[in-house]
Amino acid sequence: MENIWLSQSKYVIHKEVPISQVFQDNPGCERLFYTGRFDFVVYEKGKNYETPVLAIELDGKEHMEVEAVRKRDLEKNKICREHDLQLIRVENTYARRYNYIKSILLSYFAIKH
Repeated sequence: MENIWLSQSKYVIHKEVPISQVFQDNPGCERLFYTGRFDFVVYEKGKNYETPVLAIELDGKEHMEVEAVRKRDLEKNKICREHDLQLIRVENTYARRYNYIKSILLSYFAIKH
């Protein structure tokens, strides 16, 4: 995914980011807040800081079929809503389709910025 943004020096992408490193706190979903991770987080780079602007989750079939995974996804959605962070879910089968993911990101940033 980093290759997608080589020309976008204003942004950086980190993978497997703990939720607790993205936000200060989240009392409503405390367990997931300290144990969960985002697959990818896009940050806007500042001089001495990075501000999260977007999280991306790759969802396999277990996200539809396994109740515990579905509940965890709902909690992640809630955490992102409460912190006003856009969360984009991409079906896992698209994970290697870089142009598809690139088009999602370019659309997102064209609307937001």
